[in-house]
Amino acid sequence: MYLKIIRRSLYNFRDSYLIYILSCSFAITVLSVLATIVDDPSLQMVRNWHANLKSLMQGMMFIFAFFTFIYMIYVGGFFVKQQRQEFMTYEKLGMSRHIVAVIAFIQTFIVQIVAWLIGMLVAVILQKFFGMLLVYLMHVRMEFRFHFSMVAFHMMFQFFITSALIFSLVNALRVYWMQRKSSKRTRLHLNDFCKSLLGILGAMLFLIGMFVSIPLIQESKQTNVLDEILPGVMVVMLLFLVGSYLIYYGFLPLVLKILEKIKTFSYRGTNLFAYKYLRKRLVQNTSIIWFVTELSALALTILIFCFMGYQIVHSDYSNSYPFEISANQNTAKEIRNELNSNGSKVKKEYSSPVKKTIGQIYNQNTGDYEQRLVMAMPYSSYRNMPKRIRKNNPKINSHQFLEIRGNPQTLYTKYRDAKSSVIIQNQQTINKVKIGAFYPFGSAMFSEIAMVVPDAYFAKLPTKFSDTFYGWDFHGSDKLSHKFIKKIDKKNNPNSIRVKVGSNIEKSSLQEIPNSEDRDWHTNEYNQVPYVRQANARIQIRQLTGIFIFLIFIFSIALLIALGSLLTLKVLLKDDYEWRQLKTLKKVGLTENELKQIVRRETSFLFTIPIIFALAQSVIAAIVINVALKQSSLLSFGMIGLAYIALYGLVGILTFHLSWRSVKQRIN
Repeated sequence: MYLKIIRRSLYNFRDSYLIYILSCSFAITVLSVLATIVDDPSLQMVRNWHANLKSLMQGMMFIFAFFTFIYMIYVGGFFVKQQRQEFMTYEKLGMSRHIVAVIAFIQTFIVQIVAWLIGMLVAVILQKFFGMLLVYLMHVRMEFRFHFSMVAFHMMFQFFITSALIFSLVNALRVYWMQRKSSKRTRLHLNDFCKSLLGILGAMLFLIGMFVSIPLIQESKQTNVLDEILPGVMVVMLLFLVGSYLIYYGFLPLVLKILEKIKTFSYRGTNLFAYKYLRKRLVQNTSIIWFVTELSALALTILIFCFMGYQIVHSDYSNSYPFEISANQNTAKEIRNELNSNGSKVKKEYSSPVKKTIGQIYNQNTGDYEQRLVMAMPYSSYRNMPKRIRKNNPKINSHQFLEIRGNPQTLYTKYRDAKSSVIIQNQQTINKVKIGAFYPFGSAMFSEIAMVVPDAYFAKLPTKFSDTFYGWDFHGSDKLSHKFIKKIDKKNNPNSIRVKVGSNIEKSSLQEIPNSEDRDWHTNEYNQVPYVRQANARIQIRQLTGIFIFLIFIFSIALLIALGSLLTLKVLLKDDYEWRQLKTLKKVGLTENELKQIVRRETSFLFTIPIIFALAQSVIAAIVINVALKQSSLLSFGMIGLAYIALYGLVGILTFHLSWRSVKQRIN
């Protein structure tokens, strides 16, 4: 008998359970695929996999498992609330509360079994596809083979047993608590004025969290204080969550009441009773709207941050390795001879004389002048550099000075427009300089400040520490052999130049120091590299960015399905009182088109309100990131925001059609 009851209950809510099972199955599929990829023997052979890539995948897997658990246990409570009258009827018919709770336990466990079976089966089918996608994004030349991992299977089976038992037990306790006979509790009903005060308090908490987050992000750039700022991060998250919830709780009912007074809006396509029903539904779903909004805003912020990080990594890579090979005069001849002998197709060779001296540079952060090593190059050589290098720096003419710093903050407008004087040893003070960020031969070649100076000024600089830098572009690869790389590395050891700071810049001097593994490094020491090769860093950059793109792709789709299904279920699941209201509206004379307009408006509100508030919070987050990290995030926000609107719009249209079909079947 109990199984018949469970079967009938599952059949009556088949549309809702199907959406829940499919969304849970997708999350289980992704989690299973991540678990198998971490343990896949094909990827164990990838360079840097054990160094950092595997731990990154494991961390993302546990984060995804945590959010999957939260989603499944949160959404599972919808069905208990929906079946409240059904469970209460069982009790009135003579069933004990324990038996009804057991029915809820078995029903939830059956749903979990179906979801896990589908998810694991799809994971087995799609494992090779996701693995091939990851290998492709990482630019790894290898054949990804299907592998059934017993370690991953055992871990997922443990997670299934644990989560299914917890979900079933939680739903059983919900049903038991729902049936518990207790005295009627008086509920606290706040008027519009008190709710408005709570909304204002929420706005204040949200603004406080926004302003506090700026110094936290600035401190997070220092890796040694991450543990110290963790409590601050938790406080900021709490301020955002509590503040946004109070804003919803305080202002959403008030806004809906104001819209009710605007008859051209509230009565358009409906009547007074229809709008009151719609307003009550939206107020009842305040917590759902808030939950979806915060998850969406968090996801958008993470995606914006990751996209900006992706841009910064590639920008830093281009700045560090603008040429396939860069070298100084000590190694250039050997490299050129090897390129000629191995058949490398050199597209063009670039060169420039450089001189190293001491400069007194203004520090924008501290507001003080610091003595630094400066590498100067003439304007005529800089003008002959590729356009891809010059376009990332401010434009200068033959009489202007350009200061180049290897710092992402120099891309910020404040630094581009800075006009601070530079003092070069034994030279006239340079009163006006433009500031750029992209080194002509790559920041990996040297770590000092670079300056592009007029040719006449360059000729006056001392030649004691002079050099010539070379850069090569190729058609294809450079074809340098591993044997030649080992030979040139053994022959040419990097050295360092130390700035011996005196009481003033005229009394300071430069000292060349050979590098050794056991020597101690001091301040004002600058490493000098004989050559750098782009291919050495390209592999690691491609692998790292490939994994990030893979994770962003999977997390975005999973979040879209999870939040979309959550809203869809909330639209579909109506209690008996709400169904009676819809039937009453039909009896008082509402046509089918007017009822359809109610469903359309409810779906539009439930999807539009989270989109608007999530985008608004993301704009604030983008501004905070822009101010704290001094990076422009408008492009990344625009791209991700438009994609978010388009995808959620499609889910909203699908939800409307499913909801209207359900309503049409119930009221007819």
